[in-house]
Amino acid sequence: MAIKNIFVIGAGTMGNGIAQVSAQAGYSVTMSDIKDEFVSKGMAAIEKSLDRMIKKGTLQENEKTEIMARIKTTTDTGDAKDADLVIEAAPEVLELKKSIFKQLAEVCKADAILATNTSSLPIGEIAAATGRADKVIGIHFMNPVPVMKGVEVIPGRNTSEETLAAAKEYVKSIDKEPCEARDYAGFIVSR
Repeated sequence: MAIKNIFVIGAGTMGNGIAQVSAQAGYSVTMSDIKDEFVSKGMAAIEKSLDRMIKKGTLQENEKTEIMARIKTTTDTGDAKDADLVIEAAPEVLELKKSIFKQLAEVCKADAILATNTSSLPIGEIAAATGRADKVIGIHFMNPVPVMKGVEVIPGRNTSEETLAAAKEYVKSIDKEPCEARDYAGFIVSR
């Protein structure tokens, strides 16, 4: 499956970093959060990060304009309906994540990959809320996302090989190094 449209849930530090690196790689991104002020702060953080890159000489002003244009914002999770890949970066609360994934399973297209940025919660438990555990995977970014190269890719017990391969390919496409981890507490980095 070709990933073109990415939907990021959470516009905080991790979510806006994920949105930024995805847009830098050419993906069409929608960044969401529960309040307009949160997505506005997320966009401001992305702009500030890109401005730092311009100052360092690693990005041109016209590239910043193109990257920012590839990111839309919303407060409606229903806007994930056309996403090929959803990456959830909400607070580390299992019941919250399960609720989000249950909602995603209802609104997303059948072949969409549903990923969580959790640093330690069980992928299998989050996946159980969806009815499509084969499409659920952990994609755990390190902070700060634009700087850190390593990304843990954590398949659950029922994650399909196709989903795992697509997740690893996505991580490589944003110039990061995927490291496959098992679905155990803490994965690799948090242990």
